[in-house]
Amino acid sequence: MKLTVPANYDPELVPELARYPVVEVYGKLPSDPVGGGRASYMASPLTEADLARYIAVLSRHGIAFNYLLNSSCQGNREWTRAWQRQLMRLLEKLGTLGVRHLTVSTPFLLEVIKARFPRFSVKVGIYAQVDTPRRARFWEDLGADAINLESFSINRDFPRLAAIRAAVRCDLQLIANHSCLPNCPLQSYHQNGFAHSSDGSRTVFVDYCFLRCSQMRLEDPALFIKSGWIRPEDVARYEALGYTTFKLIERGMPSAELLRRVAAYSARRFEGNLAELLLPYCFKQPVRRPWSWFLRWFFKPFQLPPGKLWGLLDLVRSQGMLFPRPDQPIHIDAARIPRDFLAAFEKRDCAALDCRRCGYCEEIAREAVRIEPEFHRRSLEQYRTMHSALTTGGLWDLPPPEGAR
Repeated sequence: MKLTVPANYDPELVPELARYPVVEVYGKLPSDPVGGGRASYMASPLTEADLARYIAVLSRHGIAFNYLLNSSCQGNREWTRAWQRQLMRLLEKLGTLGVRHLTVSTPFLLEVIKARFPRFSVKVGIYAQVDTPRRARFWEDLGADAINLESFSINRDFPRLAAIRAAVRCDLQLIANHSCLPNCPLQSYHQNGFAHSSDGSRTVFVDYCFLRCSQMRLEDPALFIKSGWIRPEDVARYEALGYTTFKLIERGMPSAELLRRVAAYSARRFEGNLAELLLPYCFKQPVRRPWSWFLRWFFKPFQLPPGKLWGLLDLVRSQGMLFPRPDQPIHIDAARIPRDFLAAFEKRDCAALDCRRCGYCEEIAREAVRIEPEFHRRSLEQYRTMHSALTTGGLWDLPPPEGAR
């Protein structure tokens, strides 16, 4: 097993990571001309000097750093002379900072890097949506050194996984602990929103997609089971197919939470609340971002005083998104998920099934998923109010939460 894990830029965590099969840490600067897969306000505060020091610490412990140029869209700026000059300067700079590994999601960018900077090893990111042998061969033929498969859709499609593994020689990677919707219908819209909220343009970005899918999971808890995560206990099933590299998320999480995830997958065993390995929020420790960071990257682009966003801020805080929360109100009891959970998917083509006619995940969710009632009630009320505000144009008229007036 090899693990590639998110950067939170805590140098004291690196020696701990080195005790496990962590071969790579991935991340990026808050913004650059290419952009990436997270909005700038979600990134860790980081300077180029900070990044260079962090890469040096990783290198001393035998861990590579992978810089993400994984934006799904450059807004057609890639055809301008100005943008291409910016790209060349960025790639030169990354080389001087010690970066040797990159992740991209667009074929043009892969070809440019391989033609102009062949010293970089390049991985294809999940936003390239590689989910068939044909797509995997396309990227390998372009020169990709590794490919992250479209794990949202195919982590439980074992015939497809076997066919892709047989089709290419390059390393293939699976995201093990995501909680995204199966075959996510929001994916393209979501990743393009991230692209333009991390490219330095400072455009307004409200993460509608994440808010919407979080609401959907609370309305239908079976979605927590339908998401294509891989339990630590099931890693061997994928290794038998030839998959040995697994990616863990989420970037910027507190060190203790990240280490918990690394330890669980390294041990191939986890007992307790599976949500603690899967959800990208609701951490007990604070994230490494001061208030001034949110003000700079989130509130300022709206050109409105922060008080106008009280409703959104209250929702985010109550969910433990970007803020610490002392408890995890969503419980996915690992002990109540059948040991042979994956066996059912050997006989099912979930992409071709109507979930309403199957009921397998719903049955497991009734046994394994529990959401604290008051949190459930209040959260749905908040999400529905926010959704109405976003879709009817009333976002700016939301009143502040109780106690904030």
